Amino acid sequence: MNLVDTYQTKSKEKLRILFFTPIFTSVNIKEDNYMTFEIKSVVKNYPNIEYLVYCANPREKIEIVKPSKRILLVNRKSYKNILFLKDMIKIFIKFKPHIVHSHYIVPSIFVNFFAKIFQVPTILHSRGKDVNYFPYFSVKSKILLLIAGKLNNMILTVGKAMKTNCLKFKIRENKVKVIYNGIDFNQFKLKEKNYFSDQRILRLINVGSFSLEKGQHLIIEACKKLKDNNIKFHLELIGDGILKQMLVDLINKYNLEDSISMLGPIEHSQLPIYLQKADIFVFPSVTEGLPNVVLEAMSMNLVIILTRVGGNLELAQNIGSILVNPNDPQQLYDAILHYYNNPQEIEIGGEINRSFIVNTFSWDNHAKKLYQVYNYLAKKS
Repeated sequence: MNLVDTYQTKSKEKLRILFFTPIFTSVNIKEDNYMTFEIKSVVKNYPNIEYLVYCANPREKIEIVKPSKRILLVNRKSYKNILFLKDMIKIFIKFKPHIVHSHYIVPSIFVNFFAKIFQVPTILHSRGKDVNYFPYFSVKSKILLLIAGKLNNMILTVGKAMKTNCLKFKIRENKVKVIYNGIDFNQFKLKEKNYFSDQRILRLINVGSFSLEKGQHLIIEACKKLKDNNIKFHLELIGDGILKQMLVDLINKYNLEDSISMLGPIEHSQLPIYLQKADIFVFPSVTEGLPNVVLEAMSMNLVIILTRVGGNLELAQNIGSILVNPNDPQQLYDAILHYYNNPQEIEIGGEINRSFIVNTFSWDNHAKKLYQVYNYLAKKS
């Protein structure tokens, strides 16, 4: 482990962060995503921060960020082996982190073992289902959340709904802080837009893994109603997953092959091209934290149709957003039909959505709040 073996503490003024993530998730794991932007924005804005990023990914060796003078990067295939034990001992002795910033509940418990020995404060950064979904359906997940809530000095959530869920599991309110993710506004920025009118068909889009909890089958059911009522439309489904064949079969069953395109997974950098052409972003998931893809759609001046779950409620605007009940294709159809009959709302609502995202979600603001948490815990320790 050359990086840590050769590391020498350069300055007592540096604030050193062990950033521990077992799985780096993204549409394309070789591309930037929220963790990349999180690290980059903190390093850019605060020159006294130094990161050691420890990534354990069983699939392949990846780079969350490019190593630099202030970012050390260690890649491993697993954190459940003797090598992880040796790594942690070296990291805590040589790198001497002031803060441990971990992701996901079980890994945070693992790394807390070492943090407690070396008396280093810890942060669990929760992103979604680990708080919003699993503890409600699994006793084991509930117990693990309770343990993580006790062990960690701070719990960060990406939305207010997730904070509320933490409080339901008896995690102290002063331990839980909401820090919204950001958006790369240089990438997700509308160029020229040909808004929907009676001169062309209505364009719908959905982005996400093909699973029951993301609800793409419900959009197809709603599309059948659109076709039955002679509404001219086209839906693009971007993603992949275990329900791909089921979705294909459903499209064929309703003879919607000409009206629905399954584009498969795409590179994140290409997503703005598809959002640029769309009119409505349809997202009928049954559980959510604060979905980045919805933020990206809103920043591209799209109106949105969301379910009344999780952080979706924090994103919905009075104009530009329609909330529907989960697992209700009729309400999805009604919402799409509303925009079809009121095309002026697509343009006005899209502008409102963009303004809301720009004013609320930026990586610089995210970095500022995260830096405040780092300093608070470092001084407290």
